[in-house]
Amino acid sequence: MRTRAEQPTPLQTPSSAGPAGPVACKTECKVVAATTLADSRIELVVDANGQGARLRIGDDRVVESRLPGRGAVLGEKSLVCVASTLSACLIKGSLANNLDSGTVGEVVVSRSGKWNTTSPIYYTTTEHQSLVNVNGDAAPELVAVQRGGSGFFVQVFSLEGGDLGCTPTVAKLDRLPGWPDVKPDQHQLKPCS
Repeated sequence: MRTRAEQPTPLQTPSSAGPAGPVACKTECKVVAATTLADSRIELVVDANGQGARLRIGDDRVVESRLPGRGAVLGEKSLVCVASTLSACLIKGSLANNLDSGTVGEVVVSRSGKWNTTSPIYYTTTEHQSLVNVNGDAAPELVAVQRGGSGFFVQVFSLEGGDLGCTPTVAKLDRLPGWPDVKPDQHQLKPCS
């Protein structure tokens, strides 16, 4: 069975980035990942107890992450940003508890200088989630490597959560298109089954 993006619930409505000021943490917090996009420094700030996380964009914007509430562990590989017509950052974290394993991710996008979280939270059965321009439209899509049946396949989502399709299943990860920087061609995508 192919995994799809979780459907948004009323509690998952998109949130705008408000003025930042200092990041308020429930406990002592630390920057676990950082990057630069255009002229802005972007930092993923996590509470020491892992119960809260925020994306700090430049000096004046903060977006709250929903991933700690899903049991995700965030670290140095949890932040990936791409500059494009529609710039975006992917926050992703691993699940390793008695109920779930895999990776959950959420995307924060910049439209007209305003940063907002998109509604879906994405789940993958592997640790691989990335932002890649698959459709050639100058905006990234979320590319997820899934484990299924007797191998692995790539599932592609629009940033709004729409399922754009899956590649055929292959026996080994290194047979996925572009591995290790997975990038399927849009013509390789078929409806997920």
